Amino acid sequence: MNFVCPKGFKNINGEDLQITLGPNEVRYIPVKMMIDEAADAGTSVIVTRLLSQSGALMVQKEIQHIINIDSSLTISPLVTSYYRSLADDPISVKVKVSNTGNVTQDLTVVCKFPDPSEPNIFFEQNASIKAKKDSVFTFTYLPSKALARQSNFVISITGFRNPEKELFGSANISVQNISSVQKYQNLDLYNFSEENQNQITTSYRKVGKEVDIFQITGSGGVNLSAGSLFVRGNIAILNSQQNPLVTNTNLIFRQGKSEYNVGSINKLLDMTLVGRGAEYVHTFSKNQKLEVGFVDQNFNLTEKNGWLKNGYGFFTKGTLQSNNSTRNLSAAYIYRHDPFEKVKHHTLGTEGNYDFNEFWRVNAKLNGGVSVYESQTSVKPSMAAETNYSGKIDQFYLNGNYFYSSDYYPGNRRGSLLLQQNISTQIKKQSLHANISISDFSPKFFFYDRAQLSQNKRFEIGNRFPKVKDFTFNILYQYQNEGSNSYNNLFSGWNDQDVRRMTAHRIIEQISWVNSPSRQTLIVGIETGLVKYPSSETKQFQMKLSGNYSFKKFNINTIFQSGSYYLSEYAFSTLIGTEEYRKMTFSLFYNDSFFKDKIIFSTGVSYIDDAVYGKSPSAFINSKYSGKNFSAFLNSSWYNYSSGAVNSSIMTFEVGVSLNLRKNVLNSSKKSNIKAYAFYDTNGNNIYDENEEPAADYILTINNVALQTNKFGEASYKGVPFGKYNLKQLIQQGWYYDEAEFNVDGYVHDLLIPLHQNGSLKGKVSFDYNVKTAVDFERRGSGITFSILKDDQPVQKIFTDDEGNFSSFLPTGDYTVVLSESSLPNNTFSEIKTQKIQITAGKISTVPDFIIKVKEKKINTKKFGN
Repeated sequence: MNFVCPKGFKNINGEDLQITLGPNEVRYIPVKMMIDEAADAGTSVIVTRLLSQSGALMVQKEIQHIINIDSSLTISPLVTSYYRSLADDPISVKVKVSNTGNVTQDLTVVCKFPDPSEPNIFFEQNASIKAKKDSVFTFTYLPSKALARQSNFVISITGFRNPEKELFGSANISVQNISSVQKYQNLDLYNFSEENQNQITTSYRKVGKEVDIFQITGSGGVNLSAGSLFVRGNIAILNSQQNPLVTNTNLIFRQGKSEYNVGSINKLLDMTLVGRGAEYVHTFSKNQKLEVGFVDQNFNLTEKNGWLKNGYGFFTKGTLQSNNSTRNLSAAYIYRHDPFEKVKHHTLGTEGNYDFNEFWRVNAKLNGGVSVYESQTSVKPSMAAETNYSGKIDQFYLNGNYFYSSDYYPGNRRGSLLLQQNISTQIKKQSLHANISISDFSPKFFFYDRAQLSQNKRFEIGNRFPKVKDFTFNILYQYQNEGSNSYNNLFSGWNDQDVRRMTAHRIIEQISWVNSPSRQTLIVGIETGLVKYPSSETKQFQMKLSGNYSFKKFNINTIFQSGSYYLSEYAFSTLIGTEEYRKMTFSLFYNDSFFKDKIIFSTGVSYIDDAVYGKSPSAFINSKYSGKNFSAFLNSSWYNYSSGAVNSSIMTFEVGVSLNLRKNVLNSSKKSNIKAYAFYDTNGNNIYDENEEPAADYILTINNVALQTNKFGEASYKGVPFGKYNLKQLIQQGWYYDEAEFNVDGYVHDLLIPLHQNGSLKGKVSFDYNVKTAVDFERRGSGITFSILKDDQPVQKIFTDDEGNFSSFLPTGDYTVVLSESSLPNNTFSEIKTQKIQITAGKISTVPDFIIKVKEKKINTKKFGN
């Protein structure tokens, strides 16, 4: 009997077996196979052949054995923390990828360095790792100055299984830049807040032949011991004005939960106040917020003769739960003096937001006003109310906006009524939507006797049909009714108070084609309808055709309109005697970027032929270069207007440079300088004595920041916000300090750190196995991991060397050494996984050996029969 075994299978009885059978004899023969790690995953065929004494084949049988595919991969850093003391040294990190499965695997390892100067720095390495083998990947990078300035950062390494790019694991390596002087750094250093982007821009703009504008804009801030200071500026100098134009410029000082703002104040409240002034904001302990301010309504800060002449105002606003956008309540009082209308306005109102659940949310406002008119010696009360909501009922999505204000209400929307409701749903693959909008605008003023009235009604209902290949089709019915007396002077004169109306019914169709592989998009819109104009008794036809086509970096847009779509268009066309309003527009744009998006270029041309406004071609060219430390831009445009005998053109040219200063995260807290002093406490009394020496070049860790003492044992941590901090233990050179929590509450905090001599721990691993019965394994002593625990808390992780030895320096005390079984070679184990040890200062404590045993061979029995 002869056996043919695949790779990794071994018949422990030998490949050939001599058998003697008598007539009609049936015998069952046990066959023992051993399967080692070299066996291929999947289906393996074992062939059994029965040969005669002469070697002739008599019978052959096959049996299959299935080994499941295991594609397990692990990734782990060889060192989890990296200390870096020289700014010019490159960073080199290593990770080990272990193929613990039973098939060869192709993979990619990607390393990301968080360099703010190069936000897209990625390094890739590809490899093919055989089953039960390891591979070490090394990544080396020289940090930029911006990255080297950070006290600490994290390098991310991720592994992907090819070719699917399936993520199989990731690892992080912490890097500490150590120095005797460190500055506090906020973790949000590289967010995109305006106050972090310290930048100044200078530009020159020429408009036409006569206007020259020099402009300086910028923003930036610094952290102070008592808080933070932020400045924003926008200064323009025009050749046609004596005074510079200073807008959107202010100085903000923050201290704790208080904020002081001087300069340009823009309060978009229910009665808007914009101009120069001052504002104070304070947030209380339970997120209750108070805002108080005064505004002189002159937008130019340097205006000499305009103080209080354009009006002024005062505001105060209080908010409950100011940090909660889903549930909050606020109230505001606003006073404004209007010298043009000769009136003093007072408004008092409240606003609330409430989210019932993920679908239903409501916003409501209620405001009351009192206006005291000087010339009429009268008092006008008024009010305004508004609500917004969104929600869902079954498969119907709803949202609406409702607003009302009385005729003399002094807020932003005087004498207005607005009702707007939207609804949408998905029925099978159809997307149905409808909306209705009704508005009535009829404000009243004492100084303006003419009544104003504008009314609009609009109703729409439509459907977006399912996508067919690359095409999408939408259809919409639209009803529009517009009425107003604002254009009567264009019809018959100001004395005419009649409301002119136009009513239209339209069908709007849109076809979209999107082809992603070729980067092409085409959108065609067709609007047709019947409209009844104010001076017409019959309905007339109107239409609008629109098209937009984009291909890669090009975009073309065109519109043709026949007939007036709005009352204003009809009024102006009637004024010039045009029977039918027509409008045509065409535009072509090109956008591109070069040199890894450092240069952005865009250009375009457009042409408008309007029956009222004439023929207007225009063109522009814009370009911008963005570098690490500065950026530059060059913009130009040309516009021409031609209507009848009037023909004019204007050319605009602009050039500018932006300088990027060092980014800084502002912190409004009071700040301290921590001055640490480390010394060798030889007598153990925790007090510095004259005969004790300073600890030079010793690494201290405060929270997650590492400091290295100078030759005098000193280290400084500057700009640290008041609060609690932890001195974390880090053993070096046979000395350690006790971990401690300390509170920083002064502008200078002295920290005395006595160092105590520690003890040593050593141990080893040894193998115990039977060569005959043990399965195949890697007899490796290196890389076996141990965790050291104190009071059930991990304090250190150590690894064995090539000889299986391990050692560590530890403070005095009782510890537990725990073996990590996952770090053992395959097919090995240890019956004892933990050992207790006591560490004594100045002595070496030996841990009993960890005995590593090897698994024994497993025997599978297969039976062969007729």
